[in-house]
Amino acid sequence: MSFQENKFPIVLGAVTAVAVGGLAYWGMSSSKKYDTAKSDYTDRVAELKRLTSGPAYPSPENVSAKEKAVSEYRASIDGMQKSFDKFRAPKLENVGVDDFGDALRNAREEFVAKFEKAGTEIPEGSHLGLGVFTRETVDKNDTGVLLYQLGAFKDLFGKLADAKPAKVLNIFRPRLPEETGGKFEPGGKTFRPHTIEVVFTGREESLRQFLASLDDSENYYFVVRSMRVKNEKPVPPNAKDARFEAPKPAAVEEANPFGEGGFVFEDDTEEDSEERTEEGTEEEVVEEEPVEEEPVEAGDSSQILKQVLGDELIQVFMRIDVIQFLEPRPLTKG
Repeated sequence: MSFQENKFPIVLGAVTAVAVGGLAYWGMSSSKKYDTAKSDYTDRVAELKRLTSGPAYPSPENVSAKEKAVSEYRASIDGMQKSFDKFRAPKLENVGVDDFGDALRNAREEFVAKFEKAGTEIPEGSHLGLGVFTRETVDKNDTGVLLYQLGAFKDLFGKLADAKPAKVLNIFRPRLPEETGGKFEPGGKTFRPHTIEVVFTGREESLRQFLASLDDSENYYFVVRSMRVKNEKPVPPNAKDARFEAPKPAAVEEANPFGEGGFVFEDDTEEDSEERTEEGTEEEVVEEEPVEEEPVEAGDSSQILKQVLGDELIQVFMRIDVIQFLEPRPLTKG
């Protein structure tokens, strides 16, 4: 059998052998790569398990830096807590119902006296937001925290009276949970807010003075939670609001129709004139010298501006919290 006669089978066999050899080589090479990848994966899984399950082992430099940062942080927290110690109220002791009523009545009298002295109108029957206890009996177990509120509100409204607003329109105090059968739960809190709302009218300087005085208290820490200010006159002024006063006519001296000597009867003698003067005049008449008025400059527009801008007041709504700082929690180590 010659090559020419079996050319196709021989070529096919050679190509098949080469293909089989290539596939065998590729298979062995892929198997080797797979084994290498599997070994690397197994090693990495084992290393990850060791790192996550074992304790951390930082360097001495990192340990020292961490201890320093924690120490400085603890010192700053401790300093912050001590800075509020002067506002930290002592333990709130409950008192008798009658004692609480006396304290509320005394605070009311002081409240009214301060605003009367300032010339400020206040709501009738106002008791610094605690007027509800003039209609119902206070629970003895709530008198401690209510006395704290009463003292804080007396301080707050004293500062408002010093600012001399025109009128206090409304005072509102939300009820405490204790007043409705509930209980205050600290829950890890460091402070407790006591809210009071007040609406008043006055000049802008009254509001500025009141706001500036809120951080002057020695015993209470006040925080303005919200505030709304609006003008009593919602429409801005315009040129039509200016009113120019008409100039007054100059006074004209009228001539005496009886002459310089006045009215004298012809029958009057000199003695009669002197006698009538003595009987009809008990006090010596002193002629007052005319007071010279200061001239108003032609270019002075202050009065015109005052008429245009007006003297309207502002109406202020404020929600203020009195912060009762609770006992500080001990700082945990670590």
